[in-house]
Parts: sequence; C-alpha cells; structure tokens
Amino acid sequence: MANRSTGPAAAGLALGAALALLGTAAGTAQAAPSRTDGHATTVQAHSNLRDAPRTNSRIWGTTTKVTEAGIACHTRGQRVTAGGYTTDVWYFGTVIDYDIGHIYSNVWMWGGNVNVGADPAPGIPVC
Repeated sequence: MANRSTGPAAAGLALGAALALLGTAAGTAQAAPSRTDGHATTVQAHSNLRDAPRTNSRIWGTTTKVTEAGIACHTRGQRVTAGGYTTDVWYFGTVIDYDIGHIYSNVWMWGGNVNVGADPAPGIPVC
C-alpha cells in the first residue's frame, strides 16, 4: 500500500491538487484552505490520521502540533471517548503539517480532534 504522505519537494504539487479537490484555489505552496469556505479548520496536536473511521485502522501519520486541515466530508464511525469528549463523527480530508513538510491526503480524523465547533459540523456534507 502506498504511503499517503509526500516530502517537501512534492508539497507544492500535492497541496495544489488537494485544494483543487476541495474547491479552493491554491496561490502558493504555503497557501492553506480558506477559513471562509466552511471546510477549512485545524486538527489538534498528536492526532492520528487514519485510513478508516475507527481506531484499529492504519495510522498514516500523527500531527506534531495544531495543524491546518481541509475537510471534504464526514461520516459516523467508531464512537470514541477521549479528554472528556465523546463522538462517533469522523472527518475525511487533507492535513497539512508544515513543521515536517508533509501533506496527508484522503485521511480520516476523529471529530474530537478536529476544531469545527460541533459534530457533525454544519455545512460539511456526509461522505
């Protein structure tokens, strides 16, 4: 199975493709999804990025700090309780970790780690 992260050399190309898929325009390799489109957010530090909406699925990466994310859609998956918060909502999208120069595309993030205000977040469609 292919690794879902890319190195810094391919970051500009991968970021542009990821933003195009989310319906936003990429201006430079450092451009992040627009916070006005309802689908851009951040993901908490030390969040696992997975290949399915459950904790026993493969981990593609772990965020090193609060990190930019573009959310494409959400689904109901495994119910998880952590840090006093419980939800079965998982978000699917792209995570941009500038610290380590990686872009993780097509990954699932547990709703408790995604800063959207409510689960599921208004305006984010069901996958």
